[in-house]
Amino acid sequence: MQAYSDWLAMFMAGAVLDVENCHKLHQCWQNSHICHARWATLSEPEQQVIRQLYQQKSFDWGDSFRPAPVEAWWDSLCDGESIIPAAEPMDFRDVLPTRLDIEVNAFNGGLLTGIPSSYDHYLKQYGCKWPVGYEANICFAGENTLTVDFDTPWSPVGEEVMAALSQRYGGEVEHWFAEQGGNYCGYARYVSGETDVYITDELEWGEADPDDEDSFPDVTGPEWIINNVAHFGG
Repeated sequence: MQAYSDWLAMFMAGAVLDVENCHKLHQCWQNSHICHARWATLSEPEQQVIRQLYQQKSFDWGDSFRPAPVEAWWDSLCDGESIIPAAEPMDFRDVLPTRLDIEVNAFNGGLLTGIPSSYDHYLKQYGCKWPVGYEANICFAGENTLTVDFDTPWSPVGEEVMAALSQRYGGEVEHWFAEQGGNYCGYARYVSGETDVYITDELEWGEADPDDEDSFPDVTGPEWIINNVAHFGG
């Protein structure tokens, strides 16, 4: 019971999921011995509670439009100790940790009263609905310089993330971004945790091929953005 009480205290406090607290939560899971509470060993009332929660949150918690049967999902959690943990290669939550209660409420929310969905929280804290840099590609790695191309969904990663990144390493972070579908682009520079420069502009366009009805005009400017992003989004 102590393990559950410790977990509940962290949950009620909205514990930040930094490295220290994640180790504490993992210890709670180990100490609870819940890995031995496989589906077949649960009482009917216990199964019913889990079934109702899973019906509501299976997509959020299982990250699938076709969730596994609740029995298989539950037993997979019991087997969690044997699963090799794998973080996203460029997860902004490593820079600015999220919160336990928000992650339980998850992307679509609706489970916990007064707690934001992770969708709303991610937009506010990270600037984008999924706080991950997709298709990350290290373009250049020098002794004191690293250049990385990456995509974020619909909007650029927020200022707070980049400022925190520059503060963590005591250096300078430059960020060029563009979104063709939204017709905008920008440049920002962060130095030791502070925003030094932040500018945005509209994209400039060439002419579409009049003989090709499927053609789309190329981005031609502003000049300062052209060679500083790998592509201009969707």
